[in-house]
Amino acid sequence: MTKHAGMLKIVVALTWLGLSAATAAGGPSKDMWSGAWTFEMDRQDRPWLAFSDPHGKTVFRIGCGTHFELDAVYPGDAPKQEHTEASITIGNGKTQMDFAGFTYAGPESFPPNTSMFNQPDLGHPELADDKWRALENRVLDLMGSGQPLKVSAEGKSYVLPPVKAPRWRARFQKVC
Repeated sequence: MTKHAGMLKIVVALTWLGLSAATAAGGPSKDMWSGAWTFEMDRQDRPWLAFSDPHGKTVFRIGCGTHFELDAVYPGDAPKQEHTEASITIGNGKTQMDFAGFTYAGPESFPPNTSMFNQPDLGHPELADDKWRALENRVLDLMGSGQPLKVSAEGKSYVLPPVKAPRWRARFQKVC
């Protein structure tokens, strides 16, 4: 065996061990969505941070305008009727938050055969400004942790990669 062939075997073995360890430690897994994070301003100058699959379908988005809005592919069972009460939990490995809202049949902008979860105003439209800002900051801290985000409901879940969109938080909070 040549020196180069021996080195190649070592590199392949170390790569395999590294990938196995990453998966065991909660790294990339089969339940992680592939796609990309984007930050955009819509036609009414409202900010949206969104994760879309490789086909451009919305998996998760959060934005504000008339009110704060959170939409996500619902990991639980499909709703039996429109506007069904539901909740999801979003966690980043260090902290998690529960969101109460409603499920709907997934619109065309969502991946096929999925349901949509929607929550307006982080579930608390009545909060005073200082309490609202504190809640908004908790949500944005969760999103901007640099960790993968696990979205779960009804014992089912999926994972989104860490948010990667340049300066999204400062731009988001400038408008919201």
